Amino acid sequence: MAVSSKKIREYRNKYRDKEIKLSAEINTFLNIRSVVNIIIDSYSTFGIIYSISMDSIKIIFDENDILSVLAKNKNFCSIRINKDLDFKDSSDFFPDFTGNLLSIFTYSYQNKEYKLLKFEFSTCIPEEILFKVGKLFELKFGQNQRIHERIIVDKNSIRRLKIDFDKVFINFNGSKHKCLVKDLSYGGALVIIYFNGILDEDMVADLIFSFEFIDKEIFIKGKAKSISVIQTPHGKVFALGISFDESNIPLEYTMIIHNYFNFFED
Repeated sequence: MAVSSKKIREYRNKYRDKEIKLSAEINTFLNIRSVVNIIIDSYSTFGIIYSISMDSIKIIFDENDILSVLAKNKNFCSIRINKDLDFKDSSDFFPDFTGNLLSIFTYSYQNKEYKLLKFEFSTCIPEEILFKVGKLFELKFGQNQRIHERIIVDKNSIRRLKIDFDKVFINFNGSKHKCLVKDLSYGGALVIIYFNGILDEDMVADLIFSFEFIDKEIFIKGKAKSISVIQTPHGKVFALGISFDESNIPLEYTMIIHNYFNFFED
């Protein structure tokens, strides 16, 4: 994969303080496996990537000796990331790079102690990974020019989006309401809900929009920026124009919308 070093420097400068928490979808996009190998001389152990940024990586360990071994090596180690290929093919990995331990966080889960270690990239992580990490940040934070471009929900878009539109809800005032989605964008949605009673702006000033995508439930914080009453033969319904909280939009949602637009532009 040919990547631009200039573009990577641009991503580094622009998204220096941002990080991406890994998930199955993110792993696939980055072409990496979540399990990484840490090597210090003859010592070798494995950890799970928690998050990655343009200049550091956080890894979870349940190995008790890792800190003492790191201390003997001035807190430096080699990090090996495998490519996201067939599990049997464990030999296909990216070139090793050097990490320098920056911080330690210890926590317990189900009576077991884990360590979350943050490593700074002392030598350059493979550019293919860095470029894709930067691209993800660009997708998440750089879509303002298209933030209001909407996807009309119809038979074709339902098939392409792969969202289960029968399981879309908004949660406000402590109650959950099923809704009909009319359109989606990077920054919001237009939905129809059935609600008995009066619905005012204060009630929906703080809400959560949720849906299922490939058997995973996605939650997005937002607020209603508009409320309209629609009278139907079956009673009164409300049309809500929802604006998502841009700082809390899950990356998975951004990628769903991005992939939809890319499909129709290719």
